[in-house]
Amino acid sequence: MAVVAGLCAVVGLAACTPEATEPTPTVSPAGTTTPSASPTPTTPPEGIAPERPAELAEVSVAGAEAAARYFLQLYPYVYATGDLTEWRALSHPECTFCASVVSNVEAQVAAGNVNRGSLIDVLEIAAAEITPGRFGVNAVITEAPSRELDPDGNVVSEQPSPITYDAVFALQHLQAGWVVLELDVAEVEES
Repeated sequence: MAVVAGLCAVVGLAACTPEATEPTPTVSPAGTTTPSASPTPTTPPEGIAPERPAELAEVSVAGAEAAARYFLQLYPYVYATGDLTEWRALSHPECTFCASVVSNVEAQVAAGNVNRGSLIDVLEIAAAEITPGRFGVNAVITEAPSRELDPDGNVVSEQPSPITYDAVFALQHLQAGWVVLELDVAEVEES
């Protein structure tokens, strides 16, 4: 199965938050002045950290599936925010895919680029214990469309349509918790 450098074309980083401004007063028909609310910036879905599942405490098939699902949900989050804390905690130092994501995110932070999109939907997932504490997980996932924008808002790269992938994990539960030993991702060919 071919290894893809990312779940999609290189994606960018998180939403910039605009500076807060004072509300501008408006005059009501009765002649009284009231402040009008300025639009509140909202965090895009990919910029919200996924919730860490309770099953991560389990050394079981359910725990392995939860670890894989959580890792996949972290993918758009790390590109949207540049926050690699959880990604690194779950990545084995020799995981090639994991390291490529870290490098790509760090490069995008340095360039000042942002990413919108790339949410992951897990369509199917199944795990099996290979040896005690070591599991294989197969998942079929869909990555939502995305755009990488430079600091001026120009599109650097774009994935205009969803893409479906086969994702194959090697995971191990160590004393500190789950780690991804390797992740191979291949685009599913449309029939």
